Amino acid sequence: MILGRIKLWLAAAGAFVLALGAAYWRGRSDADAAAERERLEDYVDTRKRMDEVDAGDDPAVSRDWLRDRGQR
Repeated sequence: MILGRIKLWLAAAGAFVLALGAAYWRGRSDADAAAERERLEDYVDTRKRMDEVDAGDDPAVSRDWLRDRGQR
């Protein structure tokens, strides 16, 4: 009888630890996905700004723009 109760308590504790581990793992993978999504959105924004720049045919303007962009 006592051995049965101990098994029940151990099973409940094991299930609780397993649930905590699953929640932690799920949160960690969601955070990784959010960070990757943020990185890609930043890339798209940067690419759009680069495409919007009208440097014209003057190489000096292009060189100045690239230098200014590199300093940011």
